[in-house]
Amino acid sequence: MIRPEDFDFHFTEDSPWQWAETLALPFCVPSANINVIVYLVTRPKLGVAMCDVTILDRIAPLWEEQLYVDNMQHLPCPKTLTNFALPNGLSFEVVEPLKLYRLKYEGIDDTRFDLEYRALHEPYDINDPAMDPTAAARQGPAWDASWSGHYEQTYRITGSLTVRGRTLAVDCVETGDRSWGPRPERDNGAVIWWHASFGEQLTVHLFTGHDIATRTALGPHVSGYVLDKGEVHGIVTSEGEQEYMAAMAMGGRLSVTDVRGKTFHLTYSTTNGCYWAPCPSNTYLQSSLRVTCVGPDGVLSGHGVQQIGLSRAYLTRHRDAIRTRY
Repeated sequence: MIRPEDFDFHFTEDSPWQWAETLALPFCVPSANINVIVYLVTRPKLGVAMCDVTILDRIAPLWEEQLYVDNMQHLPCPKTLTNFALPNGLSFEVVEPLKLYRLKYEGIDDTRFDLEYRALHEPYDINDPAMDPTAAARQGPAWDASWSGHYEQTYRITGSLTVRGRTLAVDCVETGDRSWGPRPERDNGAVIWWHASFGEQLTVHLFTGHDIATRTALGPHVSGYVLDKGEVHGIVTSEGEQEYMAAMAMGGRLSVTDVRGKTFHLTYSTTNGCYWAPCPSNTYLQSSLRVTCVGPDGVLSGHGVQQIGLSRAYLTRHRDAIRTRY
């Protein structure tokens, strides 16, 4: 169970030097094919932080071909995660813990945003057996030690975005997360973080393993939830398959079944994406998705996000298999 105090730092004097605490607050403007990553990785034992703001608007093989990239390493670590301002122009305030946040950014090249994040449900604790139906059977945390503490939360996000002088209204439903634990960032496992929203009516969030060097099928299932009309239901099983351009997923299908026995069938295609590497050791194949869901309430259309987490060690170890398979 996640409590209000869990939003702030968890490290102690005895925590290893690799201890990391992260905050991901994405948002999007689907009508303009814009997907924005706001990602903070703090290393409180070392006193440093990384902050990335990337704005995607196309499918491109290179990160720097996207609309806007501002990645800064070795910023001073905030004293608290509940209210801080960084030298890169990003500021954050917890208005009501686990319920309401404000995020502002004044960047370069006439780019800025001013947003409010309103939570649509209580945080989904990926390691709590009372909440996640797959947690009790795991040996250790859901992914690795870096997710010793981890939760997801789906938000209604409103405000404005100005990117290179063009101002757009923001009104979307998106999912972010928060993690803490020791994070060596060396040869991490291959995983997929996936979600799709259909307004406030429905969000499907999935976390699954995936060995892209050997197969196109997704799995094994790790965690996930269905946010259905304001109520959260853990996912018990998932299966799916994707098509690729190199390691970039171009589309696929998913089926998930939650604890109520309700099944949702999702098909999706990539609308923008690139190789994204906020931390030098890891590559995330980040993409925005156009999604159709066939479920108990009929056919719904929405948008989503996929991150395929791949360490550079994994990519180089399997470079020939990935190049020839796809």
